[in-house]
Amino acid sequence: MLELLLPLNIVLIILILLVSLFLLSKSADFLVDNAVKLSKILKIPEMVIGATIVSFGTTLPEFSASTISALRGNFGFALGNAIGSIITNTSLVLGVGALFGAIPVTRKASQKLSILNIVVLLLILPTIPRVLRNGEGTIPQWMGVVLLVLVPFYVLFLIAQEKRSPEIEISDPEEAESHSNLFLTAMLVLGAAAFVAFCASVLVASAEIIATRIGISDILISATIVAFGTSVPELTTAVSAAKTGHGGLAIGNVMGANILNILWVTGASIAVIPGGITVPNSFYLVHFPAMIAVLAIFGYFAYNKNRNEINHKEGILLTGIFGIYLLANVIFTL
Repeated sequence: MLELLLPLNIVLIILILLVSLFLLSKSADFLVDNAVKLSKILKIPEMVIGATIVSFGTTLPEFSASTISALRGNFGFALGNAIGSIITNTSLVLGVGALFGAIPVTRKASQKLSILNIVVLLLILPTIPRVLRNGEGTIPQWMGVVLLVLVPFYVLFLIAQEKRSPEIEISDPEEAESHSNLFLTAMLVLGAAAFVAFCASVLVASAEIIATRIGISDILISATIVAFGTSVPELTTAVSAAKTGHGGLAIGNVMGANILNILWVTGASIAVIPGGITVPNSFYLVHFPAMIAVLAIFGYFAYNKNRNEINHKEGILLTGIFGIYLLANVIFTL
């Protein structure tokens, strides 16, 4: 893919990057919709669908882009996309959502935040000894395997949360689908998955070329433009949920996506590389501190018993924090 894009004009490559971001998001949505339909045809319980297909589907763009970039040897891009998405989700997505309506912070959200804090520590702490010795971090391959092993335990946790939810399952009148529809839906799922992988490949290649030609770090592109683009599903969900008075759905979606960005997206990116991945210094100067700061601020809402929602003013604060993160990216990674 890189060879095909190299001869093209920079303006055209930028257009290709933006189109691939859009198509990646839309194809992921199409994949999730058809995967849910397939699951209902196979009579899989709705709580299992929500804890698996829907949860993984919202982070599928990050997974595709990060894994492909890691396999290409672009470790900074892979890690920048995952970490940038967490920061974008927790600051910009929730902040913009709160501008359209209050977002309640429930016990479920605080539980997910606790899990997220643990997996963030699992990701960062193994890199510290190497940083102290050489000034550059490394996340070992075994840590990627550990993160992936934790994924099924997280899914079981989600299913347990769904069981405790007061929501009532709604039966679908289309459950009794014919075998022909089953085959067609399965083919649509496979086709959508292949198209997601293709879009991710185009996205990574175009971002690398743009970074090289403009003379900026591809980490800056992955942690900002790509992270924002792959977080569009969470952003649209947050705004829609807040507008209709269901802000709790937004915060649950964001926290779930954040956890999977570490366990599934980052875990897979690390696990496929023998020897693990190198962590550039910019992550210790900008991305890791920003992620910890954003999670600490969100922790104030999640763990403070006197606070039970993110309101309009706090939405402005979270959005402003995202702006500071963008500025810090420009200053430290150019």
